[in-house]
Amino acid sequence: MNRREFQLGIAGLLAGGWASLARGDESLEWSLPNLPTGTNGGQQFWADVRYHAGWRIQEQALTGHFRLLNPEYQRVAWGSLEACEAKLAEVRVENPSLKNSKTAVVCLHGLFRTRWCMGGISEHVAKQTGWQPIVLGYPSTRGKVGDHADKLNQVIDNLDGVEKVYFVAHSLGNLVIRHWIKDLDKHKTLENRKIELGRVVMIGPPNHRPSLAQTLVPIDYNQVIAGEAGQQLCGDWGNLAPCLATPTCEFGILAGGLGDDQGHNPLIPGDDDMIVGVDETRLPGARDFRVLNVIHATMMDDPHVQKLTANFLQHGYFESPEARTPLEVKPDKN
Repeated sequence: MNRREFQLGIAGLLAGGWASLARGDESLEWSLPNLPTGTNGGQQFWADVRYHAGWRIQEQALTGHFRLLNPEYQRVAWGSLEACEAKLAEVRVENPSLKNSKTAVVCLHGLFRTRWCMGGISEHVAKQTGWQPIVLGYPSTRGKVGDHADKLNQVIDNLDGVEKVYFVAHSLGNLVIRHWIKDLDKHKTLENRKIELGRVVMIGPPNHRPSLAQTLVPIDYNQVIAGEAGQQLCGDWGNLAPCLATPTCEFGILAGGLGDDQGHNPLIPGDDDMIVGVDETRLPGARDFRVLNVIHATMMDDPHVQKLTANFLQHGYFESPEARTPLEVKPDKN
């Protein structure tokens, strides 16, 4: 057997193993080694579905198998969801002080991004508020917005010890939250768990069909780049929009732009942050709204954005009650 044949053989074995795990083949699951293994924490192919005091269970987007990571992102269990939950239960029994805080701030990233990009803002919010940050990851290019909202619901529905949850999201992450809120009547997660919904800060949210997506997404004909969620931002917006709720809680919006009629990107009408137009971020009902001189990709890393975010979560305004610029809901003419 030459080297190439050996590599193909190993690849075939692994492919068969992942497929069996996805089907729930418990005999194979227990026959594979389960040694503590370092990971990068999950990037575009993993969705967090459980979270407890830094420990997280993730689902693989392509194979459907699960793994349990400790706070250092080492894999300590893998296979079925039940196997990972059982191991996490053991960890909690062995470490009774391992608990979530009563107040948590869930942070979600945007399209193409990963959990790591929300690290800086989550740390600032935690430092200013004293609340527990929960930074979640989801495979933004693998699935529809509703799929990601369902994964978010799985996390919230299993947040033991949390009594109130706030949200901070960048870009597409805001649509995931809005979809989740729309689905609450179906899931009744907050009601069942007796969790109160706190404030939401939207950072660069595409609250309306983004102009740039209508230009770039059609090029991605086979959805290999932006995936199904990217397609929803473009051609399927008409079906997506009714699934997005206006938050029932207080929410604020931070948009990026130059403060003029031109913006950064000539492909986007009016002012913009290079990716999302200022007008595309507006959502009537917002308690406060600001346009800052920041660009879309890095706006959550801006110190001023981080400060305003923490202020709003705590007080319901970005700077002061007098400086609020709410987006009024227009009365229904009917």
